[in-house]
Amino acid sequence: MPSYTRSERFLSLFTTLRAGEGRSAYLLCAQSFLIMLAYYLLKVIREPLILADGSAELKAYTTAVQAFLLMFIVPVFARLYQRASSRNEKHHLFRNSLLFFLLNLVAFGVAYKLGWHIGIVFYVWLGIFSVMVLALFWAFAADLFNLKSGQRIFPLIAASSALGALLGSGLAGELYLRVDHDGVIYCAALLLAIPWWLSARTEHCVPADSKSHVSAPLDVRPYPFTEGFQVVWRNRYLTLIAGFVILLNLINTNGEYILATFVTEQVHSGATDSTAEDYITLFYSKYLFLTTLISFLIQLFLVSRIFDRIGIAGALYILPILMLINYSLIALIPILAVARAALIAENSVYYSLQTTTRHALFLPVNRQEKYVGKHTIDTFLFRLGDVFSGGFVYLASAVIGLGIVGFVMINIILATALLYTSRAIGRGHHTAAAEHLSNRPPVLITPLQDLSIPAGQSSQLDLAADTFVDNDVGDALRYQAYLFYAQKLPNWIKFDGLNQRFEFNPPRNIKGSSKIRVVARDFEGLEAESSFTLTWGP
Repeated sequence: MPSYTRSERFLSLFTTLRAGEGRSAYLLCAQSFLIMLAYYLLKVIREPLILADGSAELKAYTTAVQAFLLMFIVPVFARLYQRASSRNEKHHLFRNSLLFFLLNLVAFGVAYKLGWHIGIVFYVWLGIFSVMVLALFWAFAADLFNLKSGQRIFPLIAASSALGALLGSGLAGELYLRVDHDGVIYCAALLLAIPWWLSARTEHCVPADSKSHVSAPLDVRPYPFTEGFQVVWRNRYLTLIAGFVILLNLINTNGEYILATFVTEQVHSGATDSTAEDYITLFYSKYLFLTTLISFLIQLFLVSRIFDRIGIAGALYILPILMLINYSLIALIPILAVARAALIAENSVYYSLQTTTRHALFLPVNRQEKYVGKHTIDTFLFRLGDVFSGGFVYLASAVIGLGIVGFVMINIILATALLYTSRAIGRGHHTAAAEHLSNRPPVLITPLQDLSIPAGQSSQLDLAADTFVDNDVGDALRYQAYLFYAQKLPNWIKFDGLNQRFEFNPPRNIKGSSKIRVVARDFEGLEAESSFTLTWGP
């Protein structure tokens, strides 16, 4: 039986891991951490760059420009995927795309040093970079792992992303003071060079039982111009995910508008001791820090356990239900403190559990849908959702004159629609998963035998490698031991669930016996068990 390394034992504190998966998990965690660290360094400097070259209104228009450009990038990407799909290396498309963006960054650094005005172009470029690279990275990760392995390892990767975002937003200001804008750009390029190098080595580290074997339909004909959009439209499951993303953006944008309205009303009421600019800056600084921090903690400690208990389909329900509760509370108690707490809770879950769940939804689909379909949804349709959201807020507030209560009621209606969409996606996920994998309970192969040990001496019992076997590809077992029936083990009995090892040290000159039950539980909660009688004495 393969043993767990020290690093795998550490990762097992946060998710269920199989021996041998640690190296690939660490490599992907490092890549996601560095990509988000680089992005947040760039995200902080983009604001002064565009404001130096334009206005706040111009910044708002760039989202529409990004959506327009992505409308043409999606077909080009589909053609690139078709060329890359014939290669054996799964990292090829992600790695070469990352190299392209890395070289872009070097060019931006040189242009800034020469005194060129790069603010507007850089702002548009960074918006496209953020959605494209993240979509490609998660498609690459989904292409590496099968469904059961991916839903165990994805929370670790997403937690690393959250940590990268947290550190990047905190370090960017200090780094800018030391090396200026072009120095930050070069630092981000150096950071991206590391995942570019690591990506080629990652897929060779994935154990055979954890690998994805889902292929793409063979099609040698050149893709039509609209292939990226057709991939989403042809598959009802992907169409539902696209609708989910647009709905989610609309609700979230409305929520941010509601919070901003409460903040400005607080300032205009004269209830603050500081200036309007200082109050708003301090408010959003604390708000974003708390949101990012709570998001990271949820990602690290809860997401894997939620996937374990209720699965990916069940995790989809959590954010819509939370939104219904939040906006109902705001409708009942329309004050800043309630809106602030509600939006912190909503965004914390959105950036952690909901984002990881959305990426995991692509684990059971074929390769073309992982890359082309996911790229279309996470880039063009995501940005299109932003455009719809901004247009809706403008229409409802400036043209119709809808107040806070109106926006709250609309969000309650939209959250209800999101809940029904989540239900439909959950059913689609079950169907897609059933086409590739079914979950069967673990099987007891070698029953445990009764054991007699001497009192006052240390003894050890290693479970045989085939005591329990799980025939599901990519599944992992978690082992626990109890006194029969559900009591905790006494202090002198230690059980190492990772290495399936008992250590006994019964008190001297005392005899007795106990029945011990060992339970093997898979990631979705199905169990098998075996018991043995332990006797000890002088």
